[in-house]
Amino acid sequence: MSKQYRFSKDVLVEFGEIYPEQLKVVIKALREPGTKYYFRVNTLRAAPEIVLERLKARGLNALQEPSVSHVLYFEISGPNPLPTTEYRLEVDKNTAESVLLGANVYAPGVTACQGLRLGSKVTVTDKHGQAVGVGISKMNEKQILGLRKGIAVEITTPKYVVPNMRASPEFLEGLIFPQSLPAIISGLVLGPSPQDVVVDLCASPGGKTTHLAQLMRNKGKIIAIDRSQEKISRLRETIGRLHVKNVTLLCHDSRYVDRDYPNLRADKVLVDPPCSALGLRPSVYEDSTKEDIIKLARYQRQFLKAAANIVKSGGLVAYSVCTMTKEECEENTKFVIDECGLELIKQPIILGSPGVERLCLGANLAQRFAPHIHDTSGYYIALFRKT
Repeated sequence: MSKQYRFSKDVLVEFGEIYPEQLKVVIKALREPGTKYYFRVNTLRAAPEIVLERLKARGLNALQEPSVSHVLYFEISGPNPLPTTEYRLEVDKNTAESVLLGANVYAPGVTACQGLRLGSKVTVTDKHGQAVGVGISKMNEKQILGLRKGIAVEITTPKYVVPNMRASPEFLEGLIFPQSLPAIISGLVLGPSPQDVVVDLCASPGGKTTHLAQLMRNKGKIIAIDRSQEKISRLRETIGRLHVKNVTLLCHDSRYVDRDYPNLRADKVLVDPPCSALGLRPSVYEDSTKEDIIKLARYQRQFLKAAANIVKSGGLVAYSVCTMTKEECEENTKFVIDECGLELIKQPIILGSPGVERLCLGANLAQRFAPHIHDTSGYYIALFRKT
């Protein structure tokens, strides 16, 4: 199965521990984008009905998610057959997964091309030769490998078709933000109020930060932290575009924010740390190892410790990761309960399935999203209260 689906044996073992009877179905689902492309309406700027009307006027048939009124989606069409071409161009993993949904190829994402001429029809592949789209070259081989910037291939036949919302007027005007349904649910689970002080420990690029601001109606205070000026710049751009006014930016390694800012206290804390991202779709291949996963789980625990230290007594901590490994999900939940003085509590909105109880007592209070069950990315959310 590892060779057939291009997923490492370690990843297959990980998923097999959670879904032993459905492993093949899980992997197949991860290799596809699902049937829905979600985006959130920024209700600080517009009502969902207004955005729906604007899109409809341009011939875009968006639908409203029944469970969350400010969430819209497009139905994704595909897979589509790809025509045969003379030339092939190899791209990195992130680029390949973007091309599957119709994104153009930019020169920095190209890993190999041979003899390519300007204006040629070319098949875009990943490193395993899996075709993800067909397009027209906007540069020749020398320009792509020499300049390393600009559009290398304009995709004309993607494998899956969805409107490019990041180039839409609604995106540029800050009316919408493309975001997975589980990521949106994580903000609703934390449930910030306009009176709260909220800390987002790993805030860039700002999707969850701006959603929290939206839920708070631009009131209260959000302290959005990330560890580099580059990340803070991306965060600042998102906040500005969505017209968010209640966020204070802090460039800092948030693993040590409790130590370096001893007076910082929050009513609610969001912990959405770097993770293995093994739940993201579509995934053309996956090379992660068991060691990679264990290292990330340990890394995530440092953020969880900091969150437990800065949240007020009776306050809430929401933990979310776009992955499905037991180490980063239930085992980290057990760590928080055993080592951080927090209790796992029932979530106010449940669209996923319960966490795996055999891996952590009480994990049924957490929720898992699985691609083959919920038609979303693979995701995990836990909600804790400081006692």
